[in-house]
Amino acid sequence: MTLKSSAPTEEQGNLRSGTIGLPGVLFQSITTMAPASAVSFSLSAAVPFSGAALPLAVTITLVVSVLIALNIGELARHLPSAGGFFTYISRSLGAVPGWVTGWIFDLAYLLIVPLQLLVLGPVAASIVPLGPYGWAIWAVIFAVVIFALTYFGIKVSADVGVVLGCIEIGVFLLLALWLIVTAGNNNTLATFNPASSAQSGFGGWQGVLLGMIFTVLAFAGYESSAPLAEETRNPRRTVPLAIVLAALLIGIFYVFCSYAAVVGWGPAKIAAYASDPNPWGTMAQRVWGGFSLIVNLAILNSALANSNAGVNAVSRVLYAMGRVRALPGVLAHLNRFASPDVAIVFTMVVGIVLTVALGLAFGTATAFALIGTIIVLPIILVYLATCVAVPVFYLREHPSEFNVLRHIVLPLIPTVVLLIVLWFQATQQYEAPLTWAFPLAVVWLVLGIIIALVLRFRAPEVLEASSKVYVEAE
Repeated sequence: MTLKSSAPTEEQGNLRSGTIGLPGVLFQSITTMAPASAVSFSLSAAVPFSGAALPLAVTITLVVSVLIALNIGELARHLPSAGGFFTYISRSLGAVPGWVTGWIFDLAYLLIVPLQLLVLGPVAASIVPLGPYGWAIWAVIFAVVIFALTYFGIKVSADVGVVLGCIEIGVFLLLALWLIVTAGNNNTLATFNPASSAQSGFGGWQGVLLGMIFTVLAFAGYESSAPLAEETRNPRRTVPLAIVLAALLIGIFYVFCSYAAVVGWGPAKIAAYASDPNPWGTMAQRVWGGFSLIVNLAILNSALANSNAGVNAVSRVLYAMGRVRALPGVLAHLNRFASPDVAIVFTMVVGIVLTVALGLAFGTATAFALIGTIIVLPIILVYLATCVAVPVFYLREHPSEFNVLRHIVLPLIPTVVLLIVLWFQATQQYEAPLTWAFPLAVVWLVLGIIIALVLRFRAPEVLEASSKVYVEAE
C-alpha cells in the first residue's frame, strides 16, 4: 500500500503500514468488546429491564450488530483510513456530519478507559486490598500498564490483545458450560420469550428494548478495528472481515453466556442478579469454590484488554482528525514507535481524571453505570450515521456496485431497531446521576455541531480534508 500525496506532513509522520494482519485486527475488535467484562457487568445492567429474557435481548442485538458490521464493511473496503467513521461519513454525507461523527465517536471511546478502570480498580482491590481507596490506587496502576501497552507501537499492543482475548473467552466459555450443565431443571426456552422480561409493557417487549441499551453497550467495540486500516495488511479485505467476524463470534458467545447466567442463577430469582456487584464471581464461587479466583482474574484480563484496544482506536481517530487540523495538530504527532503519543497521553489523562473523580463522587458501581449509559448513546448515533451513509456512498461513488438488498434493506433494518431503542432510552426515567447521561450526550452532540458549523464558514479547507483517504491499494 502507498500513501496519497495528501498524506501527513513530514513533521507529523505516518503510521507504520502493514504492521498487523487478521488476528491482530480481529482481536482489536474482540478485546474492545471486552467479552468477560461485558458479560459480567454490561449485560448484568440489562437485567432490571430484560429480566429472564436477557438472552432474547442479546439475540436481537446480535442480529442488529451483524447487519451494522456488514454496513461498516461496505464502507471500510473502499475507504481504508485511520479516521474510520470520521472519514466514512465525511466522504458519504458531507464534511459537517463527518466531523460531528468523529466528535461523538471520540466521546464514546475516550470513556472506555474510565469505564474499564472502574472495573479493574474494584476487582483488583477485592483480591489485594490497598486501604480504603485501594480501588483508585489499582486504577492508576492499571492506567500505567495500559499506557505502556499502547505507547510502544501497534504490533506489541495487538499481540497482547490476541493473548488476553483468548484467555478471557476460554475461561468464560468453560464456566458458562458448567453453569448450563449444573442448572438442571432451570434450563428453559422461556428465556427467549419477551413475556419473561422484568417489565410487562407491550407484552414484555418494553423490558427487552430497554435492556437493549446495555446489550448494545456490551456489543460496542466490534467497529474499533476500522481506525487501524493504515497499519493493516490488505486493509480493504482484512478490516471488513474482522469487524463482521467480531460481531458474529462474540455475539454468539454473549447469547451462550447470557443464557448460562439466567439458568445458572435461576430464572425465578433473577431479580437478585442485578443487585449482586459481581454475579459471575458469585456463581463461580458456588460451582468452582476456591477456583473462582480464575473468573476474577479473567475479568481483570478483559478490562485490561478492552482499555488497551479502546486507546488504540480513539488515539488513531484523534490522530486522523489532528492530521487534517479538524482538531489541534499536535494530536497527529507520532513517537519513534509510530504511535500517536500525544493522543495516547491525552486519552489516559482523561481516563484517570474521570475514573477517580466519578468513582469518589458516586461510588464505582454508579460511576460505571453512568459512563456506560453515556457511551452507548453516541455509539448508536455513529451506527445510525453509518447505515444512512451506505446507500448514499454507493449511489454517488460506486453506482455500478449498488445493490438494493445490500445497500438499502440491510441498512434499513438496524436503523429502525436502533431508533426504537434510542426512543426508549430518551423516554426512560432513571434515578440521578443516570438521568444526566442523555442530556450530557445531547450537549456534546450540539457542541460538536456548533464547532463543525464554525469550521465550515471559517476554515472550510479543514473540513474538506476530512474525506481524504490515506491508504491506497498498490
